[in-house]
Amino acid sequence: MKQTLGAGSMRAVIVDDTDDIRALLRLALTRAEHRVVAEAADGREGIEVVTEHRPDLVLLDLSMPVMDGLEALPTLRRLVPDATILVLSGFGAEQMADRALAAGADGYVQKGESLVVILGVIRELSAARSAG
Repeated sequence: MKQTLGAGSMRAVIVDDTDDIRALLRLALTRAEHRVVAEAADGREGIEVVTEHRPDLVLLDLSMPVMDGLEALPTLRRLVPDATILVLSGFGAEQMADRALAAGADGYVQKGESLVVILGVIRELSAARSAG
């Protein structure tokens, strides 16, 4: 049986090398009625799962082994040009946010922000992408 998603619900991929952060984000997204279709622990694996699942939303860490988020970001943007890509990073420097946005991210949120804030940013970004 195909699961139907409510209005505003998105199919999401989480790319982060920390299991606990992926679990927390998965829980928050699920409670907000989004569907996590895949997860990845590094940028290269993230590109593979995005290629396979073509999500509406990608949550992307910057600092990961194998391939970091900044390296993966241009490829992810080409693969899913209409998706919302939100970078979540522990790097606080404004310069990292600027680099992520220049590489194709729609938004940048510091890890440690509340899940309510992260979900609010996702709503705002997806509404802005939908509006065109």
